[in-house]
Amino acid sequence: MMRQKELLILVTGGAGYVGATFIRDALARGYRVRCLDILIYGGKALVGFLSNPNFELIKGDVRVKKDVEKALENVDIVIHLAAVVGDLPCQVAPKSSFQINFQGTQLVAESAKQKKIRRFIFASTCSNYGVVDPEIPADENRKLNPVSLYAETKIDCENFLTSLQDDSFYPTCLRYGTAYGVSFRTRFDLLLNSFIYEALFEKELMVFGANTWRPYIHVADMSQILLNILAADENTVGGQIFNAGATSENYKKEDVVHMIEDTLPNIKAHYSDSIDDIRNYKVDFTKIEQTIGFKPTLTIKDGIQELIFCFRTGVLCKIDFENNNLENLKLFFKQQESTLAR
Repeated sequence: MMRQKELLILVTGGAGYVGATFIRDALARGYRVRCLDILIYGGKALVGFLSNPNFELIKGDVRVKKDVEKALENVDIVIHLAAVVGDLPCQVAPKSSFQINFQGTQLVAESAKQKKIRRFIFASTCSNYGVVDPEIPADENRKLNPVSLYAETKIDCENFLTSLQDDSFYPTCLRYGTAYGVSFRTRFDLLLNSFIYEALFEKELMVFGANTWRPYIHVADMSQILLNILAADENTVGGQIFNAGATSENYKKEDVVHMIEDTLPNIKAHYSDSIDDIRNYKVDFTKIEQTIGFKPTLTIKDGIQELIFCFRTGVLCKIDFENNNLENLKLFFKQQESTLAR
């Protein structure tokens, strides 16, 4: 059996929110890591790894066959994170979102299988459940009810990967909960991250759909799940779909607001009867808890403290929030679509 330090992992989308955190953790565990990323938001998240002899960056696109072929050379395991992530980003660039999220996944998975790469770990989402009765937490067998292009592309990918599965190809799909927390490239379109920014800089929160449920997971724990899946036997986790999170971290939106108010008592929360996001799901994570023994290392309360600390000390600042502008994303993909059409 190949020793861990000899394994080469390809991380697509490695310059992103989850990817950069995972690369840090994987390098610390002794894995060799290659990152394939189009660098939509630049590559600052990867600067700290460039001098590490076990790290390699390939700037490339999961939609471009030659880029994918180059990235897969001598790879042992693929962790496929590359995607336009979230409902709003997919709305502003629907064509590119479909191409990257679904067609890019098709290309990477088919190419990996052709190169006899057995293990393929795919980042999916609990958004696939859409709207379900929260009285019955959704397990992996629950009927999917997508209400966004983002979720639709992820479900299509899950189905495609399942169709590729055989004795030589073992895909694992991870339906992650709602992410939060500080990363090398912190996102601010995430509920908790956005709420803390608004609470600190605007002293107010506008809360829509206060009684809607979500499961939450810190970005560091998203990385730990990937490491645990890597360490597990392929016959245990291969060909499986897992809700990726912790049952104890299901909360209504108003619960999250109350936790913020406990820490920042001077903010004003305004509640609206209108709902800007109809998703409502409580999720059962028993399968992943029992299969790989996953338990969260960080909670929503930890995330609140972390984000407040980072904003107050200047680790994160207003310009970081402004750089997450959807208009910039839309412009980037408009230019990309023009280039790819040539």
